[in-house]
Amino acid sequence: MKDRERFLNTLNFKPVDRLPMIEWAGWWDKTIDRWKKEGLPNDLEDAAEIREYFGLDRVRQYWLPTRKSTFPKAERRKGVVSDMESYIQIKEHLYPEEVFDRETVAKWAVEQKRGDMVVWITLDGFFWFPRELFGVERHLYAFYDRPKVMRAMNQDLLQYNLRALDQFCQVCRPDFMTFAEDMSYNHGPMISKSLFDEFMAPYYKQIVPRLKEYGIIPLVDSDGNIESMVSWFTDVGIEGFLPLERQSGVDILRLRRENSRLKMIGGYDKMVMSKGEEEMRAEFERILPMMRQGGYIPSVDHQTPPEVSLENYRIYLKLLNEYCRKATQ
Repeated sequence: MKDRERFLNTLNFKPVDRLPMIEWAGWWDKTIDRWKKEGLPNDLEDAAEIREYFGLDRVRQYWLPTRKSTFPKAERRKGVVSDMESYIQIKEHLYPEEVFDRETVAKWAVEQKRGDMVVWITLDGFFWFPRELFGVERHLYAFYDRPKVMRAMNQDLLQYNLRALDQFCQVCRPDFMTFAEDMSYNHGPMISKSLFDEFMAPYYKQIVPRLKEYGIIPLVDSDGNIESMVSWFTDVGIEGFLPLERQSGVDILRLRRENSRLKMIGGYDKMVMSKGEEEMRAEFERILPMMRQGGYIPSVDHQTPPEVSLENYRIYLKLLNEYCRKATQ
């Protein structure tokens, strides 16, 4: 079975020869720096090259940018927008016309069509994008202090995302996609459901149907504990989540009991990876019942931290291969 068929079958609860073996996120630069001192070839720079070096299944991501190269640099926490006037002024540096490298994506499309590659895109979500413009603290106040600006931003983002999606699909139709949101921390979401319903849901309800017309599986990427907001997103058509961070309290088996068709990627506790084979195996045993149910692809529940040696990462990969096969037996 080829990589693409295996990936799609798994997420769609269909039979596979083994589960996909992926590292959905790129590695921390500090992790790579350590591994190069421990034997990782120095000429490996691109995450895709490193994935292939480790023998992982072939997956390519393209994050469609909302900013032009002229966008002014600013400290993320402070942002560049404070009111409608400053948003109007910054718009000339947003929403680029050319949103991806067509030559690169066309090559991906050829390999995707052969079944040798999974292609996915990421779009800025309707919590993430205003936060990037307002800055972290100002953004949370803006739900109350600048609601018109928030709606203007998300309406513009919706139109951009729809245009970018159509452009990308003219060259290659992604197999799945993620909305970048990061709207939870270890105690749950940063906003209430009423704010989600007012400021986010209307835009999701317009773009998710377009994604499904293209046959693209829509997922949300949010760190932290997402459990209480899963239903908010599934009600607007989102089909699943990643990375399902164990340290924030996410329980993938509980999520599955509450939603039998929820698609999930991640969920493997990265904090055990520096502790040796016994603890890594115990973590695979914990998630094995989930792996056997379908609709779930095991992967590190965010980026592999620099505390993990190259030797331990190779042990993790050995166990990943073992359990991805064991899950289908």
